[in-house]
Amino acid sequence: MRAKKPRPRRGFFGHPEPIASEPAPVLSKDQTLGKYQILDRLGSGGFGAVYLAMDTWVNRKVALKVPHQQQDEIVDLLKEPRIMAGLKHPNIVELITVERKNGIFFMVLEYIDGEGLDRFIRRERSLPPARALEIGLDVCSAIAFAHGHQILHRDLRPANILVTKEGIAKVTDFGTSRVLELQHVPYAPTRIGSPPYMAPEHFRGRAVFQSDLWSLGITLYEMLTGTVPFYDADPLKIAQAFTSQQILAPHLRNPIVPKAFSEVVMKALAVNLGERYLSAQALLEALRRLKDSVARETRPLGTAVLSTSTSGPHPTLRAATQSRLCRFCYRQLPRMAMTCPNCGEKN
Repeated sequence: MRAKKPRPRRGFFGHPEPIASEPAPVLSKDQTLGKYQILDRLGSGGFGAVYLAMDTWVNRKVALKVPHQQQDEIVDLLKEPRIMAGLKHPNIVELITVERKNGIFFMVLEYIDGEGLDRFIRRERSLPPARALEIGLDVCSAIAFAHGHQILHRDLRPANILVTKEGIAKVTDFGTSRVLELQHVPYAPTRIGSPPYMAPEHFRGRAVFQSDLWSLGITLYEMLTGTVPFYDADPLKIAQAFTSQQILAPHLRNPIVPKAFSEVVMKALAVNLGERYLSAQALLEALRRLKDSVARETRPLGTAVLSTSTSGPHPTLRAATQSRLCRFCYRQLPRMAMTCPNCGEKN
């Protein structure tokens, strides 16, 4: 009987910890994997690196996602692509195929000529409400479709939302997603996710479909205000803040946010599941009803948002404008640092 190869250990919140054996393959420019020629490295996350490549047979740019842990059993490597294979939607990055070349397993994905929503927010500080609503509608439509196929994303956040040059938002990275079998275990029992965007029940290891709605609510909040409600290097302090402190409504942080929009966001962020939107479809309908009431751009992009509130977060919880966490390893970044000294990734 063949011995099973070691699996990567996970931290308390599910992020993979590096292991010494079989390090992740690093691909260089102009290297080829079958018919794919590497053009550039687009980025890296907890589960894999993403490269821009050219399909030399059809002369088309694609994105290659290469899992860090190549020693995993093939059934484990196929979990994400099998989930994505059933998700054909205009607001979800499309899986083209899966291959193994030169001993390297990789996913071939639709290449999005645009940028991550996280980078857009960091550059603009906040988005006009009408623009935030457009992106929210796209993302919520994608999540409603995924939930209709019993797929819980579990890591919905700006870094996993790509915006094309045409302004269309597409959800990506289903590496932590889970198929929920409502008849058996109707929740995901692990704490995998990104703490600033995780719902209270997700911190307890009981993520449900409504947990994705919370994550979308935090994303909407960040688009409208330029910050998440609570931010700390210690995930437990974030979890405690969500259950012990009241979130300041978006329209109180940024006066140009319509109160009706703010109320929709706050309902998505209800700690009690019974008070939160019951489904992605319900949230989507609420967002659609806002289209007529949300005014068009009221200020030029790049104008800073100033909070009208003099009260700030709990002293132990630093505002995003005062300190930043690495979007890959979630450790604190030195002031003005663009590259994380802990994991080496560019922020």
